[in-house]
Amino acid sequence: VPLQSVADYERLRPWLYPRDVVDERELERWAREREQGAAVIWITLEGFFWFPRMLLGIEPHLFAFYDRPDLLRQINADLVEHNLRVWERVVAVCAPDFMTFAEDMSYNHGPMLSRALFDEFLLPCYRAVLPAVKRLGTLALVDSDGDVTELAGWLEAAGIEGLLPLERQAGVDIVRLRAEHPAMRFVGHYDKRVMHCGETAMRREFERLLPVAARGGFMVSCDHQTPPEVAYADYRLYLELFWEYAIEAGRQSREPAGAVGGARRGTA
Repeated sequence: VPLQSVADYERLRPWLYPRDVVDERELERWAREREQGAAVIWITLEGFFWFPRMLLGIEPHLFAFYDRPDLLRQINADLVEHNLRVWERVVAVCAPDFMTFAEDMSYNHGPMLSRALFDEFLLPCYRAVLPAVKRLGTLALVDSDGDVTELAGWLEAAGIEGLLPLERQAGVDIVRLRAEHPAMRFVGHYDKRVMHCGETAMRREFERLLPVAARGGFMVSCDHQTPPEVAYADYRLYLELFWEYAIEAGRQSREPAGAVGGARRGTA
């Protein structure tokens, strides 16, 4: 049953923020792999839009900004403390290369809340956690589905340094995002809907993204979870092409401005 009041939340609260959420031995193993050049360390923290929604339900959460603001503020104040506690446990072993806040606060027509509500309810939470994240040089990203075009500016003002997964079918335009937010980093935007359509279609999608990737600040990745119609052989081909085009993007990034890249093997 979704939470209805601060009293409901207080009854549930003792079970929401466990102390032992960090597997330090696993972190130590990843740190050793990173030292060998075999791993990048990434952690995800619960976001300040995502977590209350998980507790309240989608529609009650949206109404709560107006009907139960005290409940949202209490949940997020506790989440700030919890996230800082988790972060300190993690960095006591090793500092992640990048981290994400799980949020999903956009859909295919833009953000699910107004800028005013973002600034009132979420901005103070980001500003409370981000200094600890950035102190060790960890890149801070937000994971949000949907059209993040408008949201990107709000997040950049909050101190967030990038976004993923940039859903193609939601109308996101990586060229526009890079132009409007040149200091931000982006991951994703490879249209998952072509991943079961054969090599020609997959190559065409990599070719679309290659010029942006070669200019930096953007890493190609599947723009959300891989769809169920993508067979194992399809995914193996996607990975093979990913490495081919990643190497090509790196090569082009080192060329003098205006240079013309050479042909690639099997380019459709």
